[in-house]
Amino acid sequence: MSTTVASSQPQIARPTADDHAHPRLGAALAYIHLHLSEPLPLPLLAELVQLSVGRFVTVFRQTVGMTPHRYISLKRIRRAQWLLREGHSPALIAHECGFYDQSHLTRCLKSVCGMTPRQFQTASAPLPANTGRSPPMPRAQVVDGNSRSMG
Repeated sequence: MSTTVASSQPQIARPTADDHAHPRLGAALAYIHLHLSEPLPLPLLAELVQLSVGRFVTVFRQTVGMTPHRYISLKRIRRAQWLLREGHSPALIAHECGFYDQSHLTRCLKSVCGMTPRQFQTASAPLPANTGRSPPMPRAQVVDGNSRSMG
């Protein structure tokens, strides 16, 4: 039996072709958002928008401001952060967000925000209601996508 967290996913605004300078890029972005838990090879994404792989990478980088790989990695990390805040297990999150395994999730999350999944959950957890203090602001934030390398 497979456990999923699909029902608790945040609503993601689906990009459309009108959102981007290149008219066909919206199809690839929508596909990425819908299939984050699956492998997303460049030839498949390029085929969706009827461009060669090289041209797709160039158009994507010019339009979005980063390479497709970087974009996909950051989207997976953001989704993982959201699920960690919801209290899901790192192993399940790794599967749901398209990471190879929990170790891969840990390495990627640590490279982006400097914390392991458990550290992120601890930093993001609100205080108990009876303390009289307001919940702390989460320390872990996704960086803008350009300041650290995902590897």
